[in-house]
Amino acid sequence: MNKKIYYISGAITTLAFLILALFVKIDFTHGPFPFDRPIQTWAFHLQSSSGLTYFFSHMTNIFGDKGGIIVAVLLALVLYLLFKQKEATIWFAVTVVLSLALNTVIKVIIGRERPDIHRLAAFANEAGKSFPSGHSIFATIIFGSIFFICLGKLKNCSSKILLGILCIILIALVMFSRIFVGVHYPSDTIGGFLEGISILLLTYPTYIKYQEKSKKTN
Repeated sequence: MNKKIYYISGAITTLAFLILALFVKIDFTHGPFPFDRPIQTWAFHLQSSSGLTYFFSHMTNIFGDKGGIIVAVLLALVLYLLFKQKEATIWFAVTVVLSLALNTVIKVIIGRERPDIHRLAAFANEAGKSFPSGHSIFATIIFGSIFFICLGKLKNCSSKILLGILCIILIALVMFSRIFVGVHYPSDTIGGFLEGISILLLTYPTYIKYQEKSKKTN
């Protein structure tokens, strides 16, 4: 594995996140980017579909505070107890805790207010700051870590591509769910994705290092 590729990619996504965060902090703490509004309006029109409202409301709740903790704990248990992946479990747990800590700090530093239009009634009292989207970070960590953990175990290139596409689709659905229910700007979800993928890319080589060391020991 060429670890430099992951470090360079992680540095690029981190820089992109920092640039986006800087723009938000300077000019957009109380409003959307120009590209945010058309996407918000499109999502608002989709709220007329009861099926989509049901789907995205549940999608966003699954990766909320309570649902997210349950998902993370279940995944950690599956990795450790079922698949006997000690290093993967530790890496996953570290990335989850790190993402939650960073997200909490960054939200306070940026201080962006949530959108005040197009909210579904069930999410009218959503608290907290808007940038970056915690749900988007968490979904990226969850599905991204699944992809990276499976990457070294899948021998077929097409299987890796299919898994990657599936993970990207699931992350995108969670990201859009936050726009759909009206509690985040699209730029918030992009920021969440960039932060989450940066954490994965910059820590993945360390996970591989300890995994290889464990194999040699055993």
